[in-house]
Amino acid sequence: MALFRKRSKTTGDKALQEAVAPEPTISEPQKTVTPEPQAPAAEATVAPDENIEPAKPEGIFVSVVIPVYNSMPYLTELLNSLELQDLDKSLYEVIAVNDGSTDFGGEILDVYAKRNENFTVVHQENSGWPGKPRNVGTALAKGEYVFYADSDDTLGTEALRRMRDFALEHDVDVLAPKLVPVGGRVIRTSLFSSTQVDVPLESIFATLMPQKLIRRQMILDNDLRFAEEKVRLEDGMVLAGCYLHAKRVSVLADYEYYYIRERGDGNNISAQPFEPHGYVQSMTHISNTIRDNTKDDPELGRRLIAGLFKRKGLKFFVGERFLKYRDARAKLWMTAFGPYVQEFLSERTNEVLNDQDTAKANAIIAGDHDELKRLAALDEQVAVRPELTKSANKSDHFELQFVVPTLGPTPRAVYVDERETDRRLEFPVTEQGAGKYVALLPYAALSAQSLAITDVHVKYDHAETRRVRVPANVKETSFAGVRVYRTVNGALSIDLRKAKWA
Repeated sequence: MALFRKRSKTTGDKALQEAVAPEPTISEPQKTVTPEPQAPAAEATVAPDENIEPAKPEGIFVSVVIPVYNSMPYLTELLNSLELQDLDKSLYEVIAVNDGSTDFGGEILDVYAKRNENFTVVHQENSGWPGKPRNVGTALAKGEYVFYADSDDTLGTEALRRMRDFALEHDVDVLAPKLVPVGGRVIRTSLFSSTQVDVPLESIFATLMPQKLIRRQMILDNDLRFAEEKVRLEDGMVLAGCYLHAKRVSVLADYEYYYIRERGDGNNISAQPFEPHGYVQSMTHISNTIRDNTKDDPELGRRLIAGLFKRKGLKFFVGERFLKYRDARAKLWMTAFGPYVQEFLSERTNEVLNDQDTAKANAIIAGDHDELKRLAALDEQVAVRPELTKSANKSDHFELQFVVPTLGPTPRAVYVDERETDRRLEFPVTEQGAGKYVALLPYAALSAQSLAITDVHVKYDHAETRRVRVPANVKETSFAGVRVYRTVNGALSIDLRKAKWA
């Protein structure tokens, strides 16, 4: 299945536009912004001063590309949020591609284009998937960056200006702004807990959604086009390429940049049914992209592929979801993933997956449906959060004793995270027996940071951190103004605001 349509690297934007067929119809008059002509550069007569900062780019900075299909009434909220951006209108353009909508969204787009010179609307026949509209919009874009928005979401009114300032200051290739879920949408919000100028690949691969600020030339230079067929993970195929080709990927979390919606009518693409073999084909494409671009660090590639499999593959084999499948459906997923797991995760699997997930990977390779059902039945037990059994103050440290499921991932450390900042302390743990662990928190380490209220999590190999829970019968500990206590939600926290260390 052809997932990307290739073009020559030497022909630039023109070839990319010519690759789109049939020819779309652009609303008349076409709304675009042309940068003001610049004076020719004077001939250099002296050697350049390396200490002089390069001039900031002028003209259109970002092209907001929106695929639109039957998204009323949400569409007007998005268009209003773009119309009200506090970035100068000469610095951004909006390109909305109406993919054959049958509601009155096309007419609404034309209204906004007539009253905003930086709005362009393209009307085309329905392609059935967001990939083609995004490719059309990218081909028309003039900005240094593109930002892919969905027509049922909204942006904060300061979003484009703030993203521009940050991207220019740090020379970012891909910028992931803070996403805020609305309408019951569930996303991984931990990534957006703090701003990071340089995000590790293993962290940023946790989000493969397209709502990112991406340097347009990087997209063109590396032939990164969205799949135009009805395939899953078409966003991930492009984003994986962007991350791997980028020199700098950042997260910006100082503002509520983008409100991502769960539609009440259930018409989000993510709500559509999965086709196992096509889905695995997309997984294979992303994994090949990772492997091809990490040849100088194959161990990083293995970890990225393992993380992709944990988030996007193993979810079909987890707990009640897998157990509720009819046998034919469950075996279809197992058969589809068998060759994938054999190719990418059959060797040294326990180095990149925890014991439970390694057992599932082996059962998928073996085609053992009964073993997969047995493992799925254990998932609820494996997912139990670590539980504090005792806290105590000693001569120079706090001692935290906790238990974890013996079938679950192995604890490696305890994190003490300040609630209102991104400051984090890490302390090692020692195993005391099957499923029993202890962590020692030295007073000196706690006092050196002047922390306030902190939350306690357990760090694992090959698994997400988990907040420590506290049963109601476990007593809190106090010492020198410090409280180790149970929150109203039953979680472990340490209040250091009134600490009086000797």
